[in-house]
Amino acid sequence: MDSPVQINQKKLYQLNLVGITKSNLKNDLIVKVNNKITLINQEKTYFVYLGEKNQLTRTGLRKLFINIIRNQEIQDDVDIEIKSFTNEKNNDSEAIQTIYEAILYANHKAYTLKSKSPEKVTIKYNLLTTNKLPEYTSEEQIKTQSEFLNFARDLQDMPPNILYPEIFANHISEKAKGIANLKVTILDKKAIQDLDMNLLLAVNAASHYEPRVVVLTYNGDPKNKNEILGLVGKGITFDTGGYSLKPSQYMKGMKFDMSGAAIVCNSALAAAKLGLKTNFIAVACLTENKIGGHGTLVESIVKSMNGKTVEINNTDAEGRLVLADGITYAIRKGKATKIIELSTLTGAILIALGNYMTGAFSNNDQLFNNFQTAADQANEEIWRMPIHEDNIAGIKSSAIADLSNVTKDSYGGSSSAAAFIQEFCEDKPFLHLDIAGTAYGNDRGQAVLVKTLVQYMKNNK
Repeated sequence: MDSPVQINQKKLYQLNLVGITKSNLKNDLIVKVNNKITLINQEKTYFVYLGEKNQLTRTGLRKLFINIIRNQEIQDDVDIEIKSFTNEKNNDSEAIQTIYEAILYANHKAYTLKSKSPEKVTIKYNLLTTNKLPEYTSEEQIKTQSEFLNFARDLQDMPPNILYPEIFANHISEKAKGIANLKVTILDKKAIQDLDMNLLLAVNAASHYEPRVVVLTYNGDPKNKNEILGLVGKGITFDTGGYSLKPSQYMKGMKFDMSGAAIVCNSALAAAKLGLKTNFIAVACLTENKIGGHGTLVESIVKSMNGKTVEINNTDAEGRLVLADGITYAIRKGKATKIIELSTLTGAILIALGNYMTGAFSNNDQLFNNFQTAADQANEEIWRMPIHEDNIAGIKSSAIADLSNVTKDSYGGSSSAAAFIQEFCEDKPFLHLDIAGTAYGNDRGQAVLVKTLVQYMKNNK
């Protein structure tokens, strides 16, 4: 499918889209309400009122264009005057990137099972500028990562009776076909049992759907074959909480508990399709967390794949269990030399950072700083959070097992969860990204950090 976006130095269409600020109003008919569009027929121009000069941030610019396209405020092909949307917070190159990405994001036809959906007008956008994209990205990168970002959103949006572990794995396997140097391995329940991935099996125990582990391996940098990035994603296709049952009002949205797996898999697919000079193993641990006669009981003790025993004192703290086995697989079977892991892990991160920043936890400054650079380039916000020695002590507080999956202290839940996961990283550089607040919103998947993960893999060759 052709992209609806072009970057061009020349006008292509009759209509223009221009940003206008309070200080440079050109027409008294322009509605002076922030982000409001006014069409002046005589000038063949849509004017977007931006308020005070330098008020518009890069994040605000992205939101502006997503809303313009979703609300179908433009009904004809249009030239977008990039310079009119730049200021001290948005240079020309960043504005091109931000608007391009926003258009491909908003133009995607969202997953739906409605018998009738509204017709969408096909519109073309010409980014009118004499400048170029930032040197760290390209049109090919934007289009490819947008393709997989939007596919991740579709997976997130699928209902849990349609998207369960086997089907998720099939979707990824199908999407991977034809991508060079990429190997796809799907582990079924028997293979998972043979590997002693017992924490994953404990979470799966009450489900009538078998678990799956999706493994994507890619060797794009054979000269550095001993440098392998491990990407690990939480794939709980529905989370009831198990015997630590969630209240009914917290059950809604639990189909999105597989977001980490969707994001990790699609970031890996995008990086491989772009032919990035990197090596990785991506591991997605997939199961439901159900309740039933075979369900794991509170205070059960289970031996993990890496040999540590875990006392499961809360069956609703299940994500960290499947991730522990996934990280062990990435290190011991995939020979990963560093780990980046994504998960909708704790409600506590929403208390700390709201739904607009991802919490980041790391034992390695260089890994975090390099990822922060990629996040800045991708315009996705992360914030570093601590793993305190008291968090580590808390998850080692079990009287009869090596670890407890929760602490006795109800505070600092996000840091305690990160401390638990860190116990399985075998002293490798490790970055945990808690996307519980940013993975989805308004009942739709956001596929947060796909862009950042691709950019990180591109930067860190």
